[in-house]
Amino acid sequence: MDDLDSFDRRIIALLKVDSRRTGEQLSEDIGLSPAACLRRVQRLRRIGVIEREIAVISPKFENKGTTIIVLLTVDRHNPKLMDSFCHRLRRQKEVERLIWVTGDDDIIVILDCTSMAAFADFCEVHFDDTPVEGYKTLVSLREYETAAVD
Repeated sequence: MDDLDSFDRRIIALLKVDSRRTGEQLSEDIGLSPAACLRRVQRLRRIGVIEREIAVISPKFENKGTTIIVLLTVDRHNPKLMDSFCHRLRRQKEVERLIWVTGDDDIIVILDCTSMAAFADFCEVHFDDTPVEGYKTLVSLREYETAAVD
């Protein structure tokens, strides 16, 4: 998006760390009035820069299953099929992230599965068909919290 200026980019960076910042808090860091900051945040939501706001739950309070990272290789010759596949995959409750990447693999899917059996079922339904040509799996052994950036 070419119509984002340096103020918008600074607001985005701050909201990525804490989306509950008030107009006054943004104002202190950005140098615009609180009302101007809030108008910019509303505009960022309206034009789709901010798609959604979520709560990040501490792992010690969350009853998470097993985090599984899947590296997919896909048939990129049919863009319509790829778009449909990714759209369908994004709606699955197990999918935490879906990232198109460069390199030997095409898509990274981060899943939260209740068990390895649930993961096997997920693979059977979603990865054993077109456009998936193959996949590799990484299972998370431990997750570390990241530090908040001020």
